[in-house]
Amino acid sequence: MNQEETMNLPIRYVSITTVPKEYTPHPVLPENQEVDMGALLSAISSAKSQVSALSPYLFVLFETEKGGAFWQYLDMAGELSRIHFTSSGSYVNATKVTFPNGAYMYRINQVFLQRK
Repeated sequence: MNQEETMNLPIRYVSITTVPKEYTPHPVLPENQEVDMGALLSAISSAKSQVSALSPYLFVLFETEKGGAFWQYLDMAGELSRIHFTSSGSYVNATKVTFPNGAYMYRINQVFLQRK
């Protein structure tokens, strides 16, 4: 069973970046006709991608409880409710998930950014 521990960890670096979301048009399959799968796969793999939107991401590099660094991206398009502003120092509220084999990861619950 996984162990979970929630903690506040200081932020070392934060930035906002936009990432293009690509759309690749796919050819329509002909109805009631045989399809040459080799030609179809070749057409899909060589199709040009089109940028359909730019999605804003919050890049957060935070310090772990043992002094190491851990980073994570938050998709700001759907996660704005997890980002807050504070007059104290910047930090993340994160849950450390430790797996039975000893591996672990951090899951950001909230991000608190210091107003300047």
